Amino acid sequence: MALSENSLALLNKVASIDYTGTFDSQQDELIKDTFKKILSSGNVYKIDEIEKWLETANPNSTVAERILNVAHYQKAKHDAQNPLKMAHDDSCGCGGDC
Repeated sequence: MALSENSLALLNKVASIDYTGTFDSQQDELIKDTFKKILSSGNVYKIDEIEKWLETANPNSTVAERILNVAHYQKAKHDAQNPLKMAHDDSCGCGGDC
């Protein structure tokens, strides 16, 4: 499953964050809110999709790391709050992120 157009539009906003040595609260909230919006709109992503997008978007490495950390956290939080999702075959042991 590829990232939706809406998800990509939201992600492109966070890729352009101007990092100057520390994240201010607005920048951090922008990243968190982006993933909350993606998940609350019904667009589900896999972490490897975010990693591939980061390779093409090429943000500052610290910004990319923060984006990936928040993506992991928000996905885990969303999955924990939605336990009735469809079960899938997890034969590789990755937790469904492959």
